Amino acid sequence: MITKRIPKIALLLLLTLSFSCSKTEENVPLTTPTAEITVDKLVRKASLRNQEIPFRIINEAGLDVTDSATFYVDGEPIEGSVFSSSTIGEFEVYGVYLEDGVEVTTNTETFNVIIPKRKVVIEDYTGAWCGFCPRVAGAITDLHEISDDVTVVAIHETAVSFPDPMHFDQVQLLKDIFGVEGFPAARINRSNNWPMPHPISDITSIAGLDTNLSIALNSELTGNELLVQVNVVYEEGSVQGDKLVVYLVENGIIYGQVNYYNEDTTSPFFNMGDPIPDFEHNEVLRKSLSSLLGDAIPSTAALNEYVTSFTINLPSEYVTDNLDIVAMVVDSNNEAKNSQYAHIEEDKPYQ
Repeated sequence: MITKRIPKIALLLLLTLSFSCSKTEENVPLTTPTAEITVDKLVRKASLRNQEIPFRIINEAGLDVTDSATFYVDGEPIEGSVFSSSTIGEFEVYGVYLEDGVEVTTNTETFNVIIPKRKVVIEDYTGAWCGFCPRVAGAITDLHEISDDVTVVAIHETAVSFPDPMHFDQVQLLKDIFGVEGFPAARINRSNNWPMPHPISDITSIAGLDTNLSIALNSELTGNELLVQVNVVYEEGSVQGDKLVVYLVENGIIYGQVNYYNEDTTSPFFNMGDPIPDFEHNEVLRKSLSSLLGDAIPSTAALNEYVTSFTINLPSEYVTDNLDIVAMVVDSNNEAKNSQYAHIEEDKPYQ
């Protein structure tokens, strides 16, 4: 029998998607996506322990030949086209099928089985006019250098004396809900205060710990229209009252920042000017794609995915190369349980 290997045939991990559409609260109109986001090779790059992982093969003619194929995971054949594992780690899979009497072997793809890790949410209530606010930005910069398990949102408010073009229109509503009265104010997982001097250990002590739910992000930009897809999976099923919050943030915005630490020799902002003329503002909250406090997550069985999507027409003043998506699952009290972030057009798997 002739055997051939065709590397152009992609072995796909099939994900059955059930899209829903959300609207914001007085923020930006969203429309139902006309097409789902597809990924050329692995549709799901990571899965949770014991979660079913379906495989699929589409041949060069565009035909689904999954049912006639034998799949091999780490070199061993499996029954059918669905795999699961209670063991975490990286796996390899390929498929073999007959086409016109010729045995075809697909390319090999890798995927991971994981225990979800917690990404801590930090929200920085700030303003370009706020002279003490650079200290929180400095603490966040230090935190980024030692941990990837942190999701940051900088929420700006303007002032008559020093206008802030990064002002978020619904900042007052967030301040009222989360008890923010003075700036700077930093919140951990939405609800808990990150007190001065904003010790890094407050975050690193909980960041990256094992948890029971995970979030994946993917997005596509066509012209100025951004389509965002969010996948959520729970190990033990969704919890009543949980909500999904999805924000658009922008990095690398250069704008003056009032600096009360200009004469403080112990500060990283010493002698940088007051105001600092070319301060770089990052993770600036631009738009809420979900409702501001989140959209209800419907009842979802253990290890099944909840998938939703959003579209937004990006304003011309946004620098698309600097845009990120932030998603968080919060409970009925608005406390964040886990989060994820990704650059636009990045396929960020469960982690």
